[in-house]
Amino acid sequence: MIEFPTRYDPGGIEKKWYRFWMESKFFTPDASSKKPPYTIMIPLPNVTGRLTLGHVLNNSLQDILIRYKKLSGHETLWLMGMDHAGIATQVVVEEKLRSQGMTKEDLGREKFIEEVWKWKEEYAKIIRGQLQKAGYSLDWSREQFTLSENYSKKVIKVFVDLYNRGLIYRGEYIINWCPRCLTALSDEQVETEEKPGKLYYIKYPVVGSDESITVATTRPETMLGDTAVCVNPQDKRYRRFIGRRAILPIMEREIQIISDEYVDPEFGTGALKVTPAHDPFDFELAKKHKLEFIDIMNPDGTLNALTRGFNGQDRYEARKQIIEQLKRSGLLEKVEKYKLPLSKCERCDTAIEPRISKQWFVRMKPLAEPALKVVKGNKVRIFPKRWVNLYNYWMENVRDWCISRQLWWGHRIPVYYCNSCYDPDSADSEQGIMVSEAKPARCTNCGSNEIYQDEDVLDTWFSSWLWPFATLGWPDDSKDYRRFYPTQTLVTGWDIIYLWVARMIMAGLEFTKTVPFTNVMFHVMVRDEKGRKMSKSLGNSPDPANLIEKYGADALRFGLLLITPREQDVLFRENSIDVGRKFCNKLWNAARLISMTLEQGEAFDPKKISLYDAWIIERFNLLLMKIQGHFNSFEINAITRELYDFVWHTFCDWYLEFLKIKPSPAARHLLKQLLIVLHPFMPFVTEELYQKFGFSQKSIMLETWPDEIPITNKAAQVDQLVRLIEEIRNVRGIFNIGVKDKITVIIDTKDDMAVFLKENEDTIKRLSGAGDVKYGPPGKESLASIILPEIECYVILSGIDLAREKERLHNEVDFLTKRIDEIKHRLNNPSYVNKASEITRQKEKERLETFLKKKEGIQKAMKRI
Repeated sequence: MIEFPTRYDPGGIEKKWYRFWMESKFFTPDASSKKPPYTIMIPLPNVTGRLTLGHVLNNSLQDILIRYKKLSGHETLWLMGMDHAGIATQVVVEEKLRSQGMTKEDLGREKFIEEVWKWKEEYAKIIRGQLQKAGYSLDWSREQFTLSENYSKKVIKVFVDLYNRGLIYRGEYIINWCPRCLTALSDEQVETEEKPGKLYYIKYPVVGSDESITVATTRPETMLGDTAVCVNPQDKRYRRFIGRRAILPIMEREIQIISDEYVDPEFGTGALKVTPAHDPFDFELAKKHKLEFIDIMNPDGTLNALTRGFNGQDRYEARKQIIEQLKRSGLLEKVEKYKLPLSKCERCDTAIEPRISKQWFVRMKPLAEPALKVVKGNKVRIFPKRWVNLYNYWMENVRDWCISRQLWWGHRIPVYYCNSCYDPDSADSEQGIMVSEAKPARCTNCGSNEIYQDEDVLDTWFSSWLWPFATLGWPDDSKDYRRFYPTQTLVTGWDIIYLWVARMIMAGLEFTKTVPFTNVMFHVMVRDEKGRKMSKSLGNSPDPANLIEKYGADALRFGLLLITPREQDVLFRENSIDVGRKFCNKLWNAARLISMTLEQGEAFDPKKISLYDAWIIERFNLLLMKIQGHFNSFEINAITRELYDFVWHTFCDWYLEFLKIKPSPAARHLLKQLLIVLHPFMPFVTEELYQKFGFSQKSIMLETWPDEIPITNKAAQVDQLVRLIEEIRNVRGIFNIGVKDKITVIIDTKDDMAVFLKENEDTIKRLSGAGDVKYGPPGKESLASIILPEIECYVILSGIDLAREKERLHNEVDFLTKRIDEIKHRLNNPSYVNKASEITRQKEKERLETFLKKKEGIQKAMKRI
């Protein structure tokens, strides 16, 4: 007899088995193995803080794939690593210093970076603990960090290579500037949301006349940097002003009135204020018309000395004063309420300031074109397919990537300047600029040894786009690189499709001449009950470690997957994890029951099984087929639901009940196969049960994914038995018959089925609560009718409400009629017939036949009442 506690307690069990797996090195693949490789690279968690439920979802999906592939005979590598997360990590460390009354400037660059490394070590340890607590089979022996010395060398090499090929350049453009973080941001690092604002109508007097041109703006403070007013050349209202000059209010400076087709006469007043240094469209317009660029903003969002009396004022305070001055001078025509898109830094929530700045850029179009082709050519497959269009859109509309950041934490840009001959005020001169993997000893232009490095660091994504191959030894021809690259699958959120996924494909093609992975699985976002994405910055995610303490890791993983649809973001509620906990207990109690009904010494023989065994094995074989199809399409949520339904409603609700009546050695064999199938989803409880039953391998992780179990017995009659018992229970429910109240049933069926039902009469009685079972046609008693394809059954009840029974049958006929009409419509629809597979169409035909037979039987029963 196997010792079994009455309930599953995950606490000590989970720690015990994770330690066992680690000590046994089950997570560490052998690069010399002859098995086919299967590699997944973890989407790097940032060392900014603890993980969220979004990370739990993402990593659970990866762990399922890795464990499944290991059981399927692959040499699996799930590579662990973390991202230095430049801006995000610097922000949280600065906040920590600020709480202590310090700034990074107080420490200086070197000491500040030391503080960030301390933060990194502290939170890397926490993150490792969270990942291990959840049971993830990551290879800890190959852990990587994007700012490690070895990885950094590769990042610098890539910068130098791209620069030498003309794909990296320095330019002065309008960029997204964060006045809080004091750095440039890429478009993808900016979040935009609609906010209530105001539209200010300001009059610009026309020189030499009493007239004025009215412009409309949501950012009146930027008018101090205007260098023109622009109108459409076809706009009759303003045609007479083209070529003249206007007075810029407050600054009292004359500016040009120009014309360009770019201006929409229907928007606002049809006249556009042109601020070249603070608007990306105005920037392009100014270059075209050779206008002056006046930068009026300091890096911290205050106005500078070029704004006269507003020098040093915050941009929003200056706005208030500018509006007051315009009112007093009579140049503010009106103010309207206006909803405007507000762009914010994704890390600190500060409103972005478009600002002209000299930065380093990557030319993206030459890199994007091959990356577009491999997706269109199915060399990289994206799941679900709906995200292909978004990927294509990004690649077809790609813009150059600003990769320089005005931060201290990150990879220093490998650009060096000569103090003697480099002129920082020269816009175009490359004299005295050197790009090198190591600091040059002397200037390559003048020979001076007064060399200094660029202060900026690289965008975080410039290191993480190399993740799939830089972690495996590239550019060296290492054993890991040969064995595990290219990788097979990437699992990530759709929100970084361009930030990371597309760029990794570009980098893989550019530097390794092959795609970095062949499949991309996008999953949905986990959101809080307000619909917000769970994130560290919002602090709106429960700590996964606390949920694991309360419910267990398997419950958290399974419960979260169960509520997560494939293509629709999920609102998290904690009771969903309780569903996972109950499922663990259901499995535990099922195994406990099997352990108590085992006949010692009996081995499983598929040729010597009961019809009940054949019935559950048929369903298990069907489950395996469905799971395989879902794995091929990366429909993990669908597999979770299939497993839940099979274990709870088929295996436990029916087969275990049959087992109580007729024990069978097949149960032990089937439990083993079921544990293996469940293992990727619930690794801890399945390992514990596997070990309790003493199955053959050292660990369930070393088992082989089940094949279909061959059987000769056909169990269609058990199907009818199950449906019969379900319908009898249904009748009890309709007529409120108590569980202990015995009923009499009359069964009218053909000879073979009658023989089978008589042989299994005890099952019918025990599972339906029938006190007596009779055979043959019914008499004239009051009856509740049950009509199945091969069985007609009548429940005798005293005091039956005939009107209610007729109404029930009538409603069922109506329901069946609607279903029949729907199926007929589908089967007669050419579009459906062309798109649906042969298997799907055949299933629909079978459903139609079943519904038609049932409808006919019910109509016969109605005539008998």
